Amino acid sequence: MIRSLEIPVGRLAAAVLAACATLGAAFALAAVSAYLVTRAWTMPPVLDLTVAVVGVRALGVSRGVFRWLDRMLTHDVALRGVVSLRTNLFTALATRPGDVLTRLRRGDLLARLGDDAQELGDHVIKAVVPALVAAVMAVVVLATFAPLSLAATGAMLLSLAAASLLAPFAAHRAARLSEEAVLESRSGVTAAALEALDDATSLRLDGRLEEALVELAARQEGHDRAVDRAALPAAIAAAAVPAAMVLAVLGSLLAAGAAWEAGALSAGQIGILLLLPLSSFEASTALPAAASQLARTRAAERRLTALLGPEGESEPAVPTERPERARLTARGLTAGWSADSPRVQDLDLDLAPGARLAITGGSGVGKSTLLATLAGLLSPLDGTVTTDAGSLREAVTFFAEDQHVFATTLRENLKVVHRDVTDEEALAALAAVGLEDWAGLDAMLGPDGTTVSGGERRRLLLARALLRRGPVLLLDEPTEHLDPERGDALLRALLTPGDESLVPAASTVVVVTHRTEAIPASAPVLHLEESP
Repeated sequence: MIRSLEIPVGRLAAAVLAACATLGAAFALAAVSAYLVTRAWTMPPVLDLTVAVVGVRALGVSRGVFRWLDRMLTHDVALRGVVSLRTNLFTALATRPGDVLTRLRRGDLLARLGDDAQELGDHVIKAVVPALVAAVMAVVVLATFAPLSLAATGAMLLSLAAASLLAPFAAHRAARLSEEAVLESRSGVTAAALEALDDATSLRLDGRLEEALVELAARQEGHDRAVDRAALPAAIAAAAVPAAMVLAVLGSLLAAGAAWEAGALSAGQIGILLLLPLSSFEASTALPAAASQLARTRAAERRLTALLGPEGESEPAVPTERPERARLTARGLTAGWSADSPRVQDLDLDLAPGARLAITGGSGVGKSTLLATLAGLLSPLDGTVTTDAGSLREAVTFFAEDQHVFATTLRENLKVVHRDVTDEEALAALAAVGLEDWAGLDAMLGPDGTTVSGGERRRLLLARALLRRGPVLLLDEPTEHLDPERGDALLRALLTPGDESLVPAASTVVVVTHRTEAIPASAPVLHLEESP
């Protein structure tokens, strides 16, 4: 899954070099400053300090420049990686076989495509780059101490090992035990919150809103407990780096005392040996957080892999040119979300090209479930659904009542179904559903259609379905939220083949509706009864 970020090695190397230059400038600034302070204490000629003074100024300025360059290059790599990751994710989802996506709650799917994908993007900034920089800076620090004192170098080596290996290992081990629970609970909170927001009206009418809010509060409490469990080991890992720094300072202090008594080092070198350990762990302080990020990344990667399925498991992408005719057949079909409570049982359908079918029945009898199964979005519990025009995805266009409306122009909302839709085709589809007087193709729509009425939203989604150019069109309550006169006229135009139909005569149309009085006499009707 990390490979889906498609991070160029050259850009990653540039980001690491910029980060190393930033910390290297800070490290060199500390060394030169320590030398300047202790050397000035001996009151040498002023000209002897000129180079050190200029060096302090140059390093102080260059550190800021390198920090800016580091941030720009690192975030450039991460953002490019996230773009590639999301592109690859949606490409993989578009060809994902089975009904895994359909069975996921919207909040869970949102958490995986949003939060989990972002965790993989953060992996570059918070884990990969800090780990590589820490490795480079450890070599620089040891190479600086080695000419001054082998004893101090040994103490520094032990301290860096504790800060760079033991502390991240402890952080990763603790985070691995808790981060999965955090991710799972966060997904549950998101799913429960979205369900309560989206269905607040129906939940209130059914008297289940309070129950939903109690469930949301319980999930939030579980999430808070998971976060609290993750805080303690993170604090322990963070304390390990200052403890290692104390060990390094003590080692340098002892080594400096021995060197001063032996007269082996100058005052400036003694100052470097004493003060430089305080600036040697800046790269290591980011490693516990990097280890925790690694644990979060692996947990997110597992969840995304479960969503996408095993690598290589995919269906062919829907071709640009779709077949014009298709026969849709169901044999012994049992459909439902659970084998314990099937909604439709032992159903046989044989819809020839150009057939029209109206599906009616009370609420909860399985009309939408049947439609999702015929569309291939929900796997049958028993029986088969087939077509003679390739796969169901190639042949079927499904109009769902909860399709998303994007916060962009009307034109782009219509081109979602087909990138080659022309303005003439878009205007013709809008006119066919009664939206010819709307504000134009450049009109901006709010997020999820909040700036349009319920009827306008339905007709917009119907226009999108008509532009899909599929041989089989499945429509779930397309006339909902329309006034009776306009809705009935639209329903008759869908179910009556001929010149006045909204779809070609060779296309098969299946409509779920509760407006039984508007169904044309020529259209066959499948009435579903509630399962016993």
